This record gives sequence, C-alpha cells and structure tokens, in this order.
Amino acid sequence: MKIKGRFLTTGIGSLPYLDSKKSVEVTCSKFDIPFWPQLPRRDFKENMYAQFAEGLPALVIDEKGRRIYVDSTKDLSEELGRLYEIYLSGDYNTRGITRDFAEGFYAFLEGAKGRGLDYVKGHITGPISFTLSIVDERARSILYNETLKEASVKLLEIKAAWQIEKLKAVSKNIIIFIDEPYLTSFGSSFVNIERQDAIRMLNSVIDKIHSKGALSGIHCCGNTEWSLLTETEVDIINFDAYSYANSLSLYPEDIMGFLKRGGYLAWGIIPTSKAVLGENEKSLFDRLKKELEGVERKGVSLDLLISNSLLTASCGMGTLSPDLADDIIKKLSLVARLAKDSLI
Repeated sequence: MKIKGRFLTTGIGSLPYLDSKKSVEVTCSKFDIPFWPQLPRRDFKENMYAQFAEGLPALVIDEKGRRIYVDSTKDLSEELGRLYEIYLSGDYNTRGITRDFAEGFYAFLEGAKGRGLDYVKGHITGPISFTLSIVDERARSILYNETLKEASVKLLEIKAAWQIEKLKAVSKNIIIFIDEPYLTSFGSSFVNIERQDAIRMLNSVIDKIHSKGALSGIHCCGNTEWSLLTETEVDIINFDAYSYANSLSLYPEDIMGFLKRGGYLAWGIIPTSKAVLGENEKSLFDRLKKELEGVERKGVSLDLLISNSLLTASCGMGTLSPDLADDIIKKLSLVARLAKDSLI
C-alpha cells in the first residue's frame, strides 16, 4: 500500500473535546487522513495507557485515583493462558477495545462510514511506553517482568489487528500509529532496555499490523535515537519537527535508506503548545521549508523528502483547550496547502 499525495495531513490521536460526534466531524472534515479520536477528558479510561490495557491479566483500574496497575501477586496462569489462546486463534473480538474505553472509536466507525475515505488512521500505545508506564503493585514497571512484558506485546498486537478489521468498514487503506513517547528516554539511565529488545518489541507489533494489510507508523514527540526507528520495519516515522528536526538531520544515511525503501516522514511542524499562538501559516511553512533544506544539505534527496512526507501537529491535543486545538488544526491545514502549492 502506497500513500498517494504529498504533505497529506493527519493527527496523532487525542483531542480535547467531550462530544464524540463533534470530534469525528473534526477529524473527517479537517484532515486528509481522518483518524479516530481519543478523548481523555471525557473519561479516564480513554487515557492512552488505560485505553489499551483492557484485558491485561490481573489489571486493576482505579478510576477515582486515576491510575492503573497490575496485581502480580495473583495467580496469572489462567488469564495468561486465555490471552495466548486468543492470540493464536486469530479471533480477537473478546480482546478488542470496548466502547467504555474508546467512545471515539465507535463514534468514528458510525460517523465516517459512507464518506468514501481514501485512508483512515488508528493508533495504539507502543509496547515500550506501555510497559514502562504500567506498573505492578510495588510501582515497578512491567517492562522488567518478562512474563507481563511479553503478554503486553501480544495484547497490543491483538488491539492493533482488531482495529484494522473494524476500520475496513470505513476505508480499505488503514494506517496504525504506534505511540512511543518514552522513546525520548531510550539510552538514558532511566530506561534499562537493550536496543535489540526494543526493536524486537516494536517489530512484533509492526509485523502484526503488516499481516493485516495496513501501514504502520511510530510517533515520538521528543528527541530520540532516530536510527533505532529506521532499523525497525516501520513505514512512517512521525516526529516533532517544530522542536527536533535538527536531531533528525544527524542521521542522514539512516533517513535516506528509510526513504529509499518506501518509508515516509510525518513532520509534526505545528507545535501543540501556546507557542502556536506566536506563529502563522507563513512562519510555520517557512520553518518546514528550512528544516527540509537542512536535511537535504546533509545528503538526503529533497525530491525524495517531498514525495514521502506527511504533515501533523507535533503531538496529541488531548490536554489542550478546545480553542487552542482548533487553532492548531486550522494552521495545519493552511501550512499543508502552502506546501502542496509551493513544494510539489
């Protein structure tokens, strides 16, 4: 599957609205590649970690305390066995995402159907961020519990595959982003994970996405070791181009190889902060053009960059005010228009 068109726009996932139908209308009317909206202000269970944890063995959801954890003191064997049985069966309906955890997903299936959408986008929390953020009863990340780590990877694969099958009712071309904010800590003393293990975990989810005929993306909203992502089998790398494009240009050979094999860069050029208020579409377009030229100067073909680029905001917008999110979405569309008119 190829993405036809340059500088197409999409979103990371979260929006600050409470009304799911309004959120779906925004994603379908304001983005070239509509996405189902995560609505964390609507319900704690739509938080990016809680949303995909449903079905994890021994999971405890404390809505009042706004936290989730795994009680590893329990006998996990029966629940683990059932999870792996479901994984091997290929029938994922009993471990999909229920409406209580993703009102925006179900509203999207209802509101986007029949619109003739060329592409749609879904998302899951990435396995590294998921297992670092979810802890056991002792507040220890389940990344360091081999059994729960592997169960989490399988659960996320199930959630991704289930989404793809459901989204096929809306469009035949599906993209799933893997959200990995914790990759900003990769290589630091705070995250003890080997490079090859991180790649293996990511590729497990990517391979499942590919097996269902969809494209995969990885979103990281901060600085990271970008060569790690180009070593995976991912199709799209989404990054905060407003703040960290310079760090991407440090890996020209890796980026060139990634683009040559058909990969796409999704430039998060619109800041998801009040910094956007000091920008207009011209200043943001000029910034995008400058960053593209900066990567070109390092030896990456500008033609290849232009032909294999998407545009997004720098991160999700679930924590912002609705007015600020509206401004970001408007400026994203205007910058994309300038890019399509001036750079194609």
